[in-house]
Amino acid sequence: MSRVEGVEPAWAVYSDESTISTALQGVLGGCDALCFAGPLPLESARALIPVGMPYAAIRPAALDLTMCLLKARTLGLELAPLTVDTASVDLVEDVIGELGLGADAIEVLPFDPLTPPEDIAAFHRERGAAIGARYAVTARNTVFRLLDGATDVPVIRLVPSASAIASVAKELALRAVSVRKEDQHLCAAVFELRSTSGEPADLTATAKAAEVLNRSAGWQKAWIEAKTAGQVLVLGNKGLMEDLTSQWHSLEVLADMSAACGHPVIAGFGLGQTAQECLQCAVQAADRAALAGPSCAFMMSSAGMVVGPMGPDSPGTPLRFRFRAEEGLVEDLSRTTGLGVSTLTQVAALESRLAGMSVTADQLGAHLDLAATSGRRIIRSLREHELVVVTGSSQPSARGRPKRLYRLDVARRLAGAVF
Repeated sequence: MSRVEGVEPAWAVYSDESTISTALQGVLGGCDALCFAGPLPLESARALIPVGMPYAAIRPAALDLTMCLLKARTLGLELAPLTVDTASVDLVEDVIGELGLGADAIEVLPFDPLTPPEDIAAFHRERGAAIGARYAVTARNTVFRLLDGATDVPVIRLVPSASAIASVAKELALRAVSVRKEDQHLCAAVFELRSTSGEPADLTATAKAAEVLNRSAGWQKAWIEAKTAGQVLVLGNKGLMEDLTSQWHSLEVLADMSAACGHPVIAGFGLGQTAQECLQCAVQAADRAALAGPSCAFMMSSAGMVVGPMGPDSPGTPLRFRFRAEEGLVEDLSRTTGLGVSTLTQVAALESRLAGMSVTADQLGAHLDLAATSGRRIIRSLREHELVVVTGSSQPSARGRPKRLYRLDVARRLAGAVF
């Protein structure tokens, strides 16, 4: 990590897989990004990752598996047969194809967070015996301890190379800087007092609601104005608003405002490129909140994102991110490409996070928590419909085959989406 300029690492070290979440909680407070030492730590701690925080998992690469085969050769072992866990089937097939080894000489158990270490160890023992494996390759600490010395078959650890770790850390650092800059963008919030009788709230009630904000911790950093009868306008940066809403999960101040002014209070948050766009999105979000319930909030952005509802208490359910198109832009694009609406919106959100950086098809799959084959399928569909731009190629090692790099270009096709 010291090779990555500007990155100050904080290590969450665990000795047992059951303590991963506890270890992460100890360092999470001061982090701008999270780099997990494999897919297992990521899956174990996914629920703890704050919304919007950049993260990545270091996954087995071709170079890492090749180094395992090289170690086997130095130990005097035949390269095949062998058993491998955690690595994807595509990755293993690529490596053995380059080495001219038969696919039937290797048994692969891809990563599955629900598979316990004991079952993985059993896979190595049983399938290894069936094919006459000369050794086993594992990326799991617990599996290594279960197998090491327990059988006559040597066990080799599948660990990421220093260059792979540095590459992921550099990408995360760039994404963290992008998020930090984005946090300084303007965000508008509109609080509206909705009278049960249908009559607009008077200025006195509006002033009381504004006073609650002025007295509440955190809100003093924002600009607050009782703009008109029944409406309070708040301006601040995106990072502040995310903190005050627990990353768009809840808005506790709504209950206090309602109690003070005697009216139900709804709120809308707006993100845009200009102050006018922010305000327009905030008003539209407030209108959406009024339809959802008597005391809740929504966030809308000019890029087409909708988050909500947020209530006085955290709902305890996943946030809902989606694009809404007046003329069914997303639905039309889904029918055209054959990709689901959810997939397209996730790709568009990823495009925003990457901020122009390129990815390979396998990396796209990893970002979306999909298999590499799914990433390649998505890229093929996007290429057919000119929704990605080829920017070059990447070749992590001298022996590996180069992989194309793509810049996502989905948001441009959704630019006409309106709320």
